[in-house]
Amino acid sequence: MPVTAVIEPLAWEDVEILRLESRTIAGHALKIAILHPARHSARPDADALRTRVAERIWRAPRLRCKLRVGDGRRNSVWVDDPTFDVREHVRAVPVVEPVSEDGLRRVVARVMEEHLERSRPLWTLDVLERMADGDVCVIWKIHHALADGVTAMRFVADVLWDAPIGAGHFGHESTAAGTLGALRGALSARRPGRLPPTLRRELSRSHHRSPFEGDLGGARLVAFASLPLGAVKRAAKTLVETATVNDVVLALVAGALRRSARRAGPLGTVRVRVPVSLHHRAETSAVANRDSFFVVSLPVEEPDPVERLRRISAETVLCKRAGDPFVLDTLFRDLAHVAPPLRRALERLAGHPRAFALNVSSLAGPVERPSVLGAPVRALYSIAEIGERHGLRVAVVSMADELHFGLCADPAIVRDLDPLVTGILAEASALLERSGAGGAMETEA
Repeated sequence: MPVTAVIEPLAWEDVEILRLESRTIAGHALKIAILHPARHSARPDADALRTRVAERIWRAPRLRCKLRVGDGRRNSVWVDDPTFDVREHVRAVPVVEPVSEDGLRRVVARVMEEHLERSRPLWTLDVLERMADGDVCVIWKIHHALADGVTAMRFVADVLWDAPIGAGHFGHESTAAGTLGALRGALSARRPGRLPPTLRRELSRSHHRSPFEGDLGGARLVAFASLPLGAVKRAAKTLVETATVNDVVLALVAGALRRSARRAGPLGTVRVRVPVSLHHRAETSAVANRDSFFVVSLPVEEPDPVERLRRISAETVLCKRAGDPFVLDTLFRDLAHVAPPLRRALERLAGHPRAFALNVSSLAGPVERPSVLGAPVRALYSIAEIGERHGLRVAVVSMADELHFGLCADPAIVRDLDPLVTGILAEASALLERSGAGGAMETEA
């Protein structure tokens, strides 16, 4: 099917994302699928995946677009790349011998460190064909200006999955059914009196220096962990009726930080930024970025894991009921049109390490286990880039009845991610035991 040429100005969000990229910060994220081919079936390799992408890319024409950057938003556009060659984007990772789990972490870290070539469409698909356990790893790198987490998962579904599979409801997403719902939300966010309390909650600062603050280098460290989604969800509801899966994710991170702080000293209050998807069903994949955030203070000094979950849930309920993500989104959008310098100053304030120590994002993945060229997806991870003076980030994606954690750090600031992975799994086991479910967690690579 012929591909329709796209010439479209960048949204202001996309322009700002491009401005954040630097020598030490790559503006992309990774989606990592571990494929488990049947013993006697054909193995997905780079050649087969090139054919799959070439056949399907008409479903996501933005993937053929490259940047034409001018001196501002009006002069920066996405244009169809007439020289697009799928061989430059779908690549086999050269390896001498089958890659172990530790080796996979090193490969993923290296892919994360490499900046995308600006003269081409801003994505690559690296294929690790030889893993020690017989699996195949597909590493999709896509620039945040081209797609946020929700849009990236749409691209994956359009281009890679054998069959279309819907995403579940995970985290805090807009309930707007379309343009009319978005309009109602914007009008509600501008009601008098809503802005001041939102700014007090979301832009306040911790009295303690962030343990993950520091000058970033170009190196990255990554780690993975997996949990049973259904068991975690049931445990959360048993222990704290208002708790969501996203609340549990935050509680697990808080518990892991507490465990690691026993050696490093007290952390005080750790403020965490939680991205919120504002995409709605009426949008197309041309809407690359549509998200906001709220901030939660993790009670890492609280010794009881159930009380930590209860306090986190109470805070997220308050932020959701007050509509903080919508109020902030409306404010930033209004300022982008009437006072861009003020908006940038407010973003710098909101992005300070004392405003939040780390970013913990949650993404709804496929509700059923997908497959790629007949090979089931054994695990699906997301690795998101850390930000300026923020040395750690946690990204979580759901798939079927599983919850997959991807951790990314600057090794000069966070020297070892294994204690945090161990802590997340230990905290999940503790919550399961307190709920009466029991069961120990195991690390996945």
